[in-house]
Amino acid sequence: MILPMWYQNRYRSFMAVNVRMNEELAGELRELAQETGRSQQDLIRDALAEYIRNYKLRVFPPEIRHMLTPAKRVSPELRARPRIKLPEGVTIESMLADERGPDAR
Repeated sequence: MILPMWYQNRYRSFMAVNVRMNEELAGELRELAQETGRSQQDLIRDALAEYIRNYKLRVFPPEIRHMLTPAKRVSPELRARPRIKLPEGVTIESMLADERGPDAR
């Protein structure tokens, strides 16, 4: 049986999965989606990706897993946050030097 091209293109680009969950978990997912403004599918995709990433690292001791885990992408919410503007004449280096004190090198 040969399927129409539109059907092949539509259903080969992404994998669809049905997820069955109890009412409590479904309610928590709905609440989180509403709270974050993200879709339930998006939250499930992210959770699954994180689980797979962490599962691959299970063979390493927990103390070093953070050194092996690649950095996560910066979320759009973090990118959209306003940046702090330092007063005129103040730099990050001067703030660090003040914090370290006069004895620091």
